[in-house]
Amino acid sequence: MQILGHDGLKALIKLLETESDAYGPVLKSALADAIKANPAQVQQVMEEEFKTSAPRAVLNTLEEICWEDLSAALARFSAKINPDLEEGLALLSKFTSPTTARGDVSAPLDKMAASLRPVLLNAKNYTEIAVVLGHYIFQTEGFTPLQTNTDIKDISFARFLRKKRGSSLCVACLYACLGQRYGMDVSLVDLAGRVLVHVRDFAHLQSLFVDPLDNGKILTEADCRRYIRSRQIAWNDDFFTPLSSRQIIRRFIANMIYILNKLRDERRLKYLRNYLEIIKN
Repeated sequence: MQILGHDGLKALIKLLETESDAYGPVLKSALADAIKANPAQVQQVMEEEFKTSAPRAVLNTLEEICWEDLSAALARFSAKINPDLEEGLALLSKFTSPTTARGDVSAPLDKMAASLRPVLLNAKNYTEIAVVLGHYIFQTEGFTPLQTNTDIKDISFARFLRKKRGSSLCVACLYACLGQRYGMDVSLVDLAGRVLVHVRDFAHLQSLFVDPLDNGKILTEADCRRYIRSRQIAWNDDFFTPLSSRQIIRRFIANMIYILNKLRDERRLKYLRNYLEIIKN
């Protein structure tokens, strides 16, 4: 496979703008190879050479090539016995930003974990750890959970780490990823549609819950039961069953589908529905 440089990619993209039925598939295949070989370089050429003039057809081709590759990547992710949540979050972030790499998720998480290390190692119990995490996430780092999501970019975890604003599900995953770096038993649970972070302290036979939409408010099991009663819903022990990484990624995809359904964006919906089936199966 020939490796295209900056000028070669620029020429290829210009050719795609005027593609014919005869050569269009060949050019698209060449662009797909270039994206797989060096996605960052393709992104750089687009930003530097076509910042305000990138043809919509070329942009669509770029997106669809990446979305097709994402189908295969999600299938490999879902086929694992115990798929890694961070991997799934990084993969799904590619839907809105095709050049996203695993490091765009792991690097900021590692940096935050390193900053927290001196404090967390001296914490007396998990309640104190949850308080520290909440203060760090919402006060020190300034992360903001959005009450409603109208843009699928707000559901991208990699973008959430950069912009420090996004869905409450992104905030919940941030708690989980940071807690797991310290060997804590941290999971996400679905309390009748309300996603909470569940922290279990087996040494002291204690559990606590964190509300990512309420600036990290700490809840007890009794608080959770009162909430369910207030909604006049019958209690179900499955409310405290940890969501698997597959289920979490499915929820991200379902949230994106919900937004795009309102916009009637069938082009993007086609791919997301396919991703949902891949994760389900």
